[in-house]
Amino acid sequence: MSMLSDDTSSYEAPLDLQPRPRPSVAAELWPAAAVALGIALLGLVLGWAWHALAPTLPLKIVAEGAVYTSAEPEQLAASDSWFALLGFGFGLLAALLAWVLLPNRRGPWQLAGVVLGCLVAGWAAWWLGHNLGLAHYQDLLAHAPVDTLIQKPVDLRAVKHLDFFPYAIGGSLLVPALGAVIMYAMLAAWSSWPSLRRGEEPDDEPFGDQLGYGVEPPRQDA
Repeated sequence: MSMLSDDTSSYEAPLDLQPRPRPSVAAELWPAAAVALGIALLGLVLGWAWHALAPTLPLKIVAEGAVYTSAEPEQLAASDSWFALLGFGFGLLAALLAWVLLPNRRGPWQLAGVVLGCLVAGWAAWWLGHNLGLAHYQDLLAHAPVDTLIQKPVDLRAVKHLDFFPYAIGGSLLVPALGAVIMYAMLAAWSSWPSLRRGEEPDDEPFGDQLGYGVEPPRQDA
C-alpha cells in the first residue's frame, strides 16, 4: 500500500508575487538621455563616411556661373542613395547596441532615446558631410576661370535649407530613426521577457509550474 507523503520540505519556497517597484521617471530618463547624446555624436562619424563614400558632383564654370557636365548627372541620385543606405544601417546598429549594452534599461524610454539620437544623428551627418570641402567649393565657384571643372560637395536633394542656418528639414534625415525603430521592434518581438529586461518576469515556464502546482509529489511505500 502506498500513500502520498505529507512532507513538503522538499518543495521550493513560493515565488514572491508582489510586483517589483518600477524605476522612477528620473532613473529612466537619464540613461535614455545618455543614449540619445551618444548616438547623436556618432552621427558625425556617419557624416564623414557619407562624405568619403558618396561621389561629388562635377560642375563646369561658365560665364553665368556653373553648369552640370552631363544632362542627368548620376551623382545626384548616388549621393541620396548612399545617405539612405548608410543611415538605415546606422539606425539598425544603434538600436542593436543600445539593446545589448543596456539590457536593464530596455523599454519605451530607451527606445525614445535611440530615436531622438538617430534624428539628431541624421541631421548631424548631413551637416558635416555637406560642409566638408564646402568653403573650398564656394571659393572656386566665385573665382575659378571659365571652363574649369570643380567638384560640388555631397548634398541631399530632399533636404530643404532654411533661412536660420544651420537648421534644415527633409525626409532623408529620418532614415536613421526609421532603421532604429524597425530593429528595436524586432528585438522586442523576439524577447523572452515580457518587460524586455533580462531576468525580469521570466516567461519560460507556465504560471502554475512556477508556484509548484501541477507537479506530482514523490510517492513513498507505506
